[in-house]
Amino acid sequence: MSNKSNTWLSIRNIIIFTILVNGLAWLGPLLGGDPSTPGLGFLLWGIAPIASALVIKIILRDPVSLGFRPSFKGNGRWYALSILVFPVTIAIVLGLGLVFSSTTIRNFTLPIFISAMIPLAVTYLIFALFEEVGWRGYLSPKMYGLNDGLIGHCVIGLIWASWHIPYFRELWSHTSEELVTLLPRFLLGTIVLAVVYGEIRIRTGSVWPAVLMHWVGNSIANPLVAGFVLFSAGKEYLGSVGVDGLFMIAFFGLLGVAINRWRSRKTSAQKSLS
Repeated sequence: MSNKSNTWLSIRNIIIFTILVNGLAWLGPLLGGDPSTPGLGFLLWGIAPIASALVIKIILRDPVSLGFRPSFKGNGRWYALSILVFPVTIAIVLGLGLVFSSTTIRNFTLPIFISAMIPLAVTYLIFALFEEVGWRGYLSPKMYGLNDGLIGHCVIGLIWASWHIPYFRELWSHTSEELVTLLPRFLLGTIVLAVVYGEIRIRTGSVWPAVLMHWVGNSIANPLVAGFVLFSAGKEYLGSVGVDGLFMIAFFGLLGVAINRWRSRKTSAQKSLS
């Protein structure tokens, strides 16, 4: 098959994936359930990324690898980054939130936090797997076959963000900010995260660092927001430890650009030696 045919097949499958994942996601609210009272609809929304990837793999026989091999050898630094980046970043952002009076921490002790986090950790791991098999397992290598630079990352970020829309207000209930300012910042934050996740996916060839990163991030941020952290009205955009927070966007933006440039320089150096 010619390169032109492969390109069009990739574009077709990405479009089908996007339609399928959003179609399943929008069925969620119709079938019932939300993040606070999960039901069939919310479960369907959660499995939409992995379901869409598997449908295309099985029915359309897309040969792209989902990256299930861990590929530990030579990738220890990326696994370490995946595990540590959210705890470190969230701690820094909480500290900055206290400095700028955008965040208040209440009733927090490490034992109490761990006891709140552990019962939810298994659920967050399952949902991280459901998501990342779709985004970084299937969509990322498919897109990077067309463009593995910032354009490819941006497209993935936008598709990833679009899947959140059916439950956007429920997922971001910690802020009363109007959508006209919150939604654009959320889109930017998702794109920025897509760069970091995607660059690590390229470097390792495995979906598991993304699963770990997503799991650790949700397992820490969600219990904090649910029971230990309050955001000052009008300053949620600073203190938030989610993708809508300006400090979070700035940190992950710098990290993503740094990893991308490092990979670009390394690729250029390898080409000059060949």
